[in-house]
Amino acid sequence: MIRTAKEKKQLQRDRLQDFEKRHAGEKLQSLDRLSTVVEQGGNVFEELIYTVEHCSLGQITERFCEVVGKFRPMV
Repeated sequence: MIRTAKEKKQLQRDRLQDFEKRHAGEKLQSLDRLSTVVEQGGNVFEELIYTVEHCSLGQITERFCEVVGKFRPMV
């Protein structure tokens, strides 16, 4: 197992927070466009290329879960 130094973890958190602040204005519009493409069965990959410029992976994943739900394996 590889452990990451606390300083590197904090640096990444700071970078993520800065990214989210810089793109706060575009976030909702980008996620809404992505939701529309998913719901209409469009080219999701093409839309993701635009969305990742304004949204973090966590924000995109959260929106996907809202739109299509979470995978639950059959037991």
